[in-house]
Amino acid sequence: MTTPARDHRTDHRWYMAGLWSYFLAGGIQGVLFPWIIAYVLHESPDRVGIAQMFSMLPMLLLGLFGGAAADRAELRKHLMRLQAIAMLPPLVLALLIYNGILFYELMILYVLALSSLGGYIMPARDSMLSRVATQSMGGNIQRAVALAMSGQFLGQVGGYALGSPAEYIGAWPLLILQSSLLGFAAFTTSRLEPAPPSPRAEKRRQPFKDVKEGLAAVWNDERIRPVLLLMFFSGILFMGVFMVLFPILIRDVYHGSSREIGFVFMSFFGGIGISSFVLSRFRPIHKQGRAIMLAMCTGAVVMVFIHFEPPIWGVFLLAHCWGLAAGVSMGQSRAIVQERASDALRARMLAGFNLGTMGGGPIGSVLIGFLIAWIGPLDAVLVPSALMLVLWVAIFFLTPLWRIEAPKPNQSAHG
Repeated sequence: MTTPARDHRTDHRWYMAGLWSYFLAGGIQGVLFPWIIAYVLHESPDRVGIAQMFSMLPMLLLGLFGGAAADRAELRKHLMRLQAIAMLPPLVLALLIYNGILFYELMILYVLALSSLGGYIMPARDSMLSRVATQSMGGNIQRAVALAMSGQFLGQVGGYALGSPAEYIGAWPLLILQSSLLGFAAFTTSRLEPAPPSPRAEKRRQPFKDVKEGLAAVWNDERIRPVLLLMFFSGILFMGVFMVLFPILIRDVYHGSSREIGFVFMSFFGGIGISSFVLSRFRPIHKQGRAIMLAMCTGAVVMVFIHFEPPIWGVFLLAHCWGLAAGVSMGQSRAIVQERASDALRARMLAGFNLGTMGGGPIGSVLIGFLIAWIGPLDAVLVPSALMLVLWVAIFFLTPLWRIEAPKPNQSAHG
């Protein structure tokens, strides 16, 4: 008796369901963590910046080793196991808060645990996307990346909406919901087809050699390197602004709470999700480098407008416009890496690229925290805007990024 052929479109649906669930949980954390640090514990801007640095740094550093592990693992079981373990930190924190135990160092330990697990989950999930896209979408990487980004960021928007009423219902019920969503993500992963490692992947584990190979492959690729440089330095300038400045701005200038923090995050990530979904419905962008560079200008413009202290609805609108442009730059940069990566090095190259593009975030978080403490949030926003102009001109004249175009359909990944 023959086994019926597997419908690979079902794999894509399960993958997207898991993606939505995982990032719904991430959105809840995205509101809860800064709200607890800035509002419940009443920490200063510099300590908020340090806390946000710890929320990103382990994920970025361990992502290199996570990529090496994913390249050699059976991806389905590997990803399912990691997501199941990620249920534990929010459950433990919920129990402690319910019993009246909450202090700054505890929150640092909590976010270190989740961020460390994220360093292994992120490259495994990204690598799984390539497998699913090849089987169910005819290898259309740009569309697969755009759909995944749409699900990722719209899922985060949903999580921000769920986390916004934290001041009314408390943190521990939301932490239990966050843990449940991570459990559902593990379940959806179990429904995917097994994804064994590439036959070209070496069986022996040499973690530091693996990391070196992944970083070298990213840096030596003439199409990826200029994108990496722009995304890294813009991460220093703007990621910290977003993670640290907006919560402080809402607290000290607009006198808002978790609801307003949730709304500004929803506006930004909703913009990314919407533009990613729209891009998935159209033919791939041909002039990828030009699209990335033009989109990167938007953050600088938004910061200048925020300096003039618009009404709170204006902040939400500006954040949304910024997100719409960020969806273009992030989607095209990820597509370039997915198109260029080989099967044996894909997770490591994606992890190396993620380190480069997001590695500026922890640096920027600390710097902007001290800058806000020194000159205030409204003046602090002008510094990254001015530096972005210098960066843009340097990238335009010193790298070929402006001229990078998408490969033709019959062109090989490295052709």
